[in-house]
Amino acid sequence: MTDNYGKFNAQEGSNSQRARWIWYPGDFEIYHALKVNTRREERNIMWPAFWRLDDCCHNVRFRKKAVFEKETRICVYANGNGYFDVDGKKYPYGEMIQLPEGEHDFLAVVFHLEGLPALYAEGADAASDSSWEANMYSDEWVQAGFNELYFDKNRTPDIFPFSYKDIVPISKERLEEGILYDFGKEIFASVLIRSSGKEGVLNIYYGESRTEALDKEHCYLYEKTDHVQEEKVFRNRAFRYILVETSNEIEVSAKEEYFPLEPVKRFQCNDDLLNRIWEISEYTFHLNSREFFLDGIKRDRWIWSGDAYQAYKINQYLYQDKDISRRTILALRGKDPVECHINTITDYSFFWIMSVYEYYLGYEDKEFLKLIYPKMKSLMEFCIGRTDAEGFIVKKCNDWIFIDWADIDKEGAVCAEQILFAKSLEAILLSAEILGIEECGYRERLEKLCRDIDTHFWDENQGAYISSFSSGKKQVTRHANIFAVLYDFADVDKKNKIIKNVIHNEQIPQIVTPYFKFFELDMMGKIGECQYVLDQIRNYWGGMVEKGATTFWETYDPGEDEKERYAMYGDPYGKSLCHAWGASPIYLLGRYFRRGC
Repeated sequence: MTDNYGKFNAQEGSNSQRARWIWYPGDFEIYHALKVNTRREERNIMWPAFWRLDDCCHNVRFRKKAVFEKETRICVYANGNGYFDVDGKKYPYGEMIQLPEGEHDFLAVVFHLEGLPALYAEGADAASDSSWEANMYSDEWVQAGFNELYFDKNRTPDIFPFSYKDIVPISKERLEEGILYDFGKEIFASVLIRSSGKEGVLNIYYGESRTEALDKEHCYLYEKTDHVQEEKVFRNRAFRYILVETSNEIEVSAKEEYFPLEPVKRFQCNDDLLNRIWEISEYTFHLNSREFFLDGIKRDRWIWSGDAYQAYKINQYLYQDKDISRRTILALRGKDPVECHINTITDYSFFWIMSVYEYYLGYEDKEFLKLIYPKMKSLMEFCIGRTDAEGFIVKKCNDWIFIDWADIDKEGAVCAEQILFAKSLEAILLSAEILGIEECGYRERLEKLCRDIDTHFWDENQGAYISSFSSGKKQVTRHANIFAVLYDFADVDKKNKIIKNVIHNEQIPQIVTPYFKFFELDMMGKIGECQYVLDQIRNYWGGMVEKGATTFWETYDPGEDEKERYAMYGDPYGKSLCHAWGASPIYLLGRYFRRGC
């Protein structure tokens, strides 16, 4: 140990005057991400995420050197077990300790086999705060992690601090299949049923739509029990409707679980449809803004980097809550060593790197950038290890080249992926510059990559970037070309040709998913074609409003019938009807129409 670790004089700062729970930095997010990514449910089968899931360290040390100018009493608590050492003497947690004036060395050992090891120290001169350091029994001591949500010693960081409110259904309908309850709009809640207490079955079928709740054979979420208690609470699920089968007289209510976030920005104009689209987008986004930014609240309920990349931007125009963005960035990245792309998706690794730099642009949080920069580098080194002999990022074993649910030529190196690769290298270089770090190797790689993309993917005859050169098809889609304009990759001459030959060319297949419409409409707003953006929002999202949506969907095709409307991934109810990326009108209206429309 060095002599100046975590040194703090009580008179030198007020930051320590308020205690909070502290932990090893990043472990809070990793621990809760583990819980989030292992709770997916499908027809009573639990389905964990299909990538490596990291866990927090379960044995952590904390230390601090404090200088007391008078006799002081302190009391230290642990989320877990272990001991608290003062100047070489061990104490149990929860015991009041009287300390004389002078300098004292604190060392806390906390292990928690089932949860997150954390420390809480009371005492104005020794309160647990950012002046403490943490260690995982390595040579490196780092500033302890903390979160402003956890000042109360009775609110341990194992439990995420959700809020709750009681909700009753707006209608009750007796049908041949059972009793159908409608809660008016989609919610995420636990169902409470009070029964007459007689013996008998109690079956509940949940539905984001009325159709799903009534389809007992194919319903995605359901609960069946052979014994009716006088009162039973069922676990949290997403639904608007529930169908209840029972022979008893019952009362039904729900307790909604949500994370309280207050908008700091609103949108209002003289177009009632756009105002309604904003309201539904806001509600959709709120439902999916929880421990982290989630994809949807019914099906996956996982943390996806591509979804989160868009959520960070939406957050900037709604909540401006940097903490949920930080939590999501840390949760997605997990721990070193890197063994696979984030969510196994190559483009999602790049979006993660890009999101760190964009987070800094939004909040100027240099301390966070300093904390996360080593993980930006280790992820980039992993990506570089997936390049071919020419330096292009390519699909290796178990990688997923996603880009979009569209017909894209993905043989060999894919142009859209290379542009994201280049943008990620640029993000690391800009981050390093802010931190005063020189990264010559990345600069040389970026310059070569940009030259090679133009050499291999630019097709002068078509005036556009092709998807892949390996196949020889010379396919042109909107995707790579949208990225080239949106991310300022194309020079002025190429940009003008792309706008003419791709963006304004109706022969090029249109973007049809809300996910990539985000990028398309962002690009259209950037080049000044705001009327197109408004028309798309009115037509696409307005179409969902016309179909009765109370939240926005994962995908939408105006030509689909009701049966097709809910189906996805080969499942009749596999489509998410409350999907975070469906809330992108918040970003688009907020960024390009702040003065109205």
